Amino acid sequence: MEWVNRLVTVTGWSAEPGELDWADTERVLGTPLPADFKEMRRRFAAWGAFCDHVLVLKAQGVAESVLANHESLLRSVRGNPDNRRMFEPFGLLGDGESGGKGLVQWGYSFIEEEYYWLADTSHDPSTWPVVARVDPLEPFQRFDMTASEFVYRLLTEAEFSAFSVAGTIETPYYRAF
Repeated sequence: MEWVNRLVTVTGWSAEPGELDWADTERVLGTPLPADFKEMRRRFAAWGAFCDHVLVLKAQGVAESVLANHESLLRSVRGNPDNRRMFEPFGLLGDGESGGKGLVQWGYSFIEEEYYWLADTSHDPSTWPVVARVDPLEPFQRFDMTASEFVYRLLTEAEFSAFSVAGTIETPYYRAF
């Protein structure tokens, strides 16, 4: 969990880790989630945001959780098939058309950036790439890294990508709400 440890160090976060239950989420999705993500949420258990910009979805709850968010996206797609285009070329995991593959959202920013895994239930979740987009109308960009590495680079490397806040945030932090 090298990248999670780096996030803790760079943000100076010192709150006690939480104990989170991912069982319902993983059961409904039909796959375990990446261990690094679960560790990142455990270490940053309090609901909050990195640099008042990046929010990482929670383990449980009717709002702001991986499962509640995923179910909401699936309802949107099932209720209006035209909404499938918003997730092209990947689809959503469990949408009935993507098989055991598709997007699962794990975070977002306050300025509409969206962060997903390109999940594949036939592969080890630790190998799932991150796909993200700056705006819901923009195409996805692929990053072959874990969610915690993505967040770390977003916070610390100005040249990382269009998602980076490092050029505007002097010292990375995590703020609990």
